Amino acid sequence: MRRMLALGILAASATALALELSVTASLSVNLFPQAVVVERAPEPQGLVVVYNYSRPEAVFRYHDEDLRRRGWVRVKYEVKKGEWKAEYRKGKAKAKLSVKDKKGQVEVRLKEGD
Repeated sequence: MRRMLALGILAASATALALELSVTASLSVNLFPQAVVVERAPEPQGLVVVYNYSRPEAVFRYHDEDLRRRGWVRVKYEVKKGEWKAEYRKGKAKAKLSVKDKKGQVEVRLKEGD
């Protein structure tokens, strides 16, 4: 019984650690906890995450609030049909967040730099 409890605690802590992704040395993000990640791919100075979820605005709000909690200041915000974009600054560093509705999936792109 103790062994099962210890394994459960290890699995839970490993899951909690996997919820935060480092995009670059100064930019990290928490994964949206209410959706399943179907794809996660690095890009040059960035990251793409695709969630199996139908509410892209909720995903944008979550990532926007997460970045601002980490000290990033939103300096630009734009909404088009099915797409939310924002730009952030933290000192001299810049970051861009893009969230797109992909018919039952939500694509999130986070990139540091210009």
